[in-house]
Amino acid sequence: MSSTTTITTLTSTGGESTGILTLRGHQEDHFPELKTRGWTVVKNVIPPLKAREYEDRAYRWLESFGKGFDKDDRSTWKPDNLPWFAKGGLFNRHGAAHEQWAWDIRSEEGIIDTFAKIWGTDELLVSYDGVNVSFPFKNEDLGDRGEPWPHVDQSPNRTGKECIQGIANLAPNGPKDGGLMILDGSFPLYNQYFEEHQHLKPSDGWDWRDSYSYPEETLEWFYSKGCKWVKIEAGPGDLILWDSRTLHYGAHAEGDRPRVATYVCYKPAEGISPERMELRKTALEDYSGTSHDPINFRLTGTNVAGPLSPDEKQLPKQPAVLSERAKKLAGVVAY
Repeated sequence: MSSTTTITTLTSTGGESTGILTLRGHQEDHFPELKTRGWTVVKNVIPPLKAREYEDRAYRWLESFGKGFDKDDRSTWKPDNLPWFAKGGLFNRHGAAHEQWAWDIRSEEGIIDTFAKIWGTDELLVSYDGVNVSFPFKNEDLGDRGEPWPHVDQSPNRTGKECIQGIANLAPNGPKDGGLMILDGSFPLYNQYFEEHQHLKPSDGWDWRDSYSYPEETLEWFYSKGCKWVKIEAGPGDLILWDSRTLHYGAHAEGDRPRVATYVCYKPAEGISPERMELRKTALEDYSGTSHDPINFRLTGTNVAGPLSPDEKQLPKQPAVLSERAKKLAGVVAY
């Protein structure tokens, strides 16, 4: 059996090109929660002991910056002792996306197989996403980096299934440990929200950027329809999945242990244009990161955003040496 899905890609002029991609199997047979509620947790995709090894490599990576952080000395767990991070503990500067440990996680067969089931093909491209280590800092130490930012990672102009996002969870992640907050019930309301909030639409139309942030006052619209915030909990090695049309944000840790995870997202390689593929290759060469969608992505990182300190460089501490499988996921070797 086969099915089809619509793939939309960016053209050289900034417009859109739409085609039909034939996929193997029934995608709905796998992870039906993605189709109904927009999120799910897949258990033990990475063996738990291996996940703990990745967790330790994340700490060693932070220590390698020489800013005073020591995983084994909690008195050093301070924002000033770490390289710069964004809201929710996201690290997407310093070439973080291309650290060897980050690429080793992207190359985990359990993760690849999961996304192959979602899309019905194992010929996939992967995002150059950032990594996350969120420590239980005090709110006053975080400033606005500790505030929620409800959003979706999809343009209002794209109304269908575009992207399934993933978090490879590496450490025990309970209700107070920071991590993914989902507005449960928001997924099926994605298109209705924009239809009923046309007054928020700019005069030149909705932005094609693969992100939309919800004004605080509009959240009541969701609450009135029964939507509630849910903290997604996961164990070491679990894979959290959600459709990009699901309203969410990353909460910072508030308990007594850190959150450690990486962001992973894969899509069929057949859907990318030659121009976007070349941009992926350039990003790999200069250690740029990307937004979540491996096809319709934005570049992220130090070079595109500008350094925040004199010592910030877009250079991994341990630049990844890619396996043959990873080269295909990057797009530098054809399927």
